[in-house]
Amino acid sequence: MSLNKYNAKRNFGETPEPAGKKQHGKGKLRFVVQRHEASTLHYDFRLEMEGVLKSWAVPKGPSLNPADKRLAMEVEDHPFSYRTFEGVIPEGNYGAGRVAIWDEGTYHSTETDDPEKEKEYLLRGLQEGSIQFVLEGKKLRGEFSLIKMKGRQKGAWLLVKKKDEAAVTELYNSEDFLDGIEATKPAKKRQKVNPKKATSAKKSSKFSPDKSQEGDSREEKNIGGQVVSFSNLDKFYWPAEGITKGDLIAYYQGIAEVLLPYLQDRPQSLLRHPNGAEKPGFYQKDIDHTPDWVRTVALHAESTGKEVDYLVCDNKATLAYMNNLGCIQLNPWNSRLAHLDKPDYLVIDLDPDENPYDEVVETALVTMEVLDKAGAACCVKTSGATGMHLYVPLGAKYTFELAKQFAHTVARMVHDQLPTLTSMERNPASRKGKIYLDFLQNAIAQTVAAPYSVRPRAGAPVSAPLRWDEVKSGLRPSDFTILNMPDRVRQLGDIFSGVLGEGVDLEACLKKLEAK
Repeated sequence: MSLNKYNAKRNFGETPEPAGKKQHGKGKLRFVVQRHEASTLHYDFRLEMEGVLKSWAVPKGPSLNPADKRLAMEVEDHPFSYRTFEGVIPEGNYGAGRVAIWDEGTYHSTETDDPEKEKEYLLRGLQEGSIQFVLEGKKLRGEFSLIKMKGRQKGAWLLVKKKDEAAVTELYNSEDFLDGIEATKPAKKRQKVNPKKATSAKKSSKFSPDKSQEGDSREEKNIGGQVVSFSNLDKFYWPAEGITKGDLIAYYQGIAEVLLPYLQDRPQSLLRHPNGAEKPGFYQKDIDHTPDWVRTVALHAESTGKEVDYLVCDNKATLAYMNNLGCIQLNPWNSRLAHLDKPDYLVIDLDPDENPYDEVVETALVTMEVLDKAGAACCVKTSGATGMHLYVPLGAKYTFELAKQFAHTVARMVHDQLPTLTSMERNPASRKGKIYLDFLQNAIAQTVAAPYSVRPRAGAPVSAPLRWDEVKSGLRPSDFTILNMPDRVRQLGDIFSGVLGEGVDLEACLKKLEAK
């Protein structure tokens, strides 16, 4: 077991974490569970083995309920001295965020009472993918198993409590037992539980169907008067984060009130990932075999000369239906059915190569300055990936051609100010190391990810509307995820709604820029 990976990932001149070196403890083997407020809140579960701490990231935290099979992603070995570490890893460092000890104690193998033999049994269990042990902590007590998952993402294990006197039978949430830990990044709220008064094992954090078919993965729920069928709600869409298909549906249903205005009356280009965010997806525009209550519209495709049946998402039931198809990302047209040739807004897409995000921020601020000189109001959001989207409201008063002309003029002026940082070359090979000023999204049937749309990327990031005072050095798109976006919307409301307003006088704005 090596600490090379641990050391390579850290700058010990900046982080207060201990430097990695092997160190054998004395007496009983030790374990520790640390609550880690990184970009995504999770718990780190660590077992002493061969002079290091074997480590797993547990997105939802450990549980005393045997019904909970908690995903545990194996990470690099940590030094034995890490078992006492608490503190804040500075921004810009690997794993930046607050670390606090949630539980600690000793542990031993269930297979032998011999201290020397138990190390052999534990190591063999690690190699074979099944470790059986007893924890003697302040919160976690009794028998547990770590079981390596076959056919899943590399390094995926399950942490499972065995049925014994220390087990509970109702929902268990690690966040309910912080015991003095300062939670600067609280997890999603769940029902408070008392492990001594356990009665049921319902998972309130999941999307909850009304009924399920016995022996089948299909389930149903009445949404707005429509019966929507679902399948495989427990499938991990983001294994490392422990986020399931059901969690995705619950997210979208929870923010539907602010999201639907950006989807209604617009054809959708479906991007489906039925096997989760880590597996390849595929686009589907022509859709058939939908329930009667799902609205579709037949539109002529100039590229093929055929009629294409596009789905139109007008309500929560259709949104849930799309999510059940594996639509993680939502891609509505820029125009509505009543005026398909006149967009409600224009988009300038800042698409970086491998540039640091601070350079995307710099480009966005220069773009805003150009738009301000034109007298054009604009809204901004992260792309949810590596870029940023700037929207100018048009109120469906102008053609796509005029919108593209204006966006091209803005892009050209930004490029004139940032010639070494930006590019207007469409071919990626011709713009290495530069941020592409993409004005070509302003055409009928072109799409970008909708505001509040989740992206099929690691961490379950969301395309997040921003206040302009947030667009500054240090901004990171990974800061906005499926886990924290609902709270942000509750606090700020829909800060992007201006793009659906009356719109700017685009002809006057264009004249101002052309006069400069």
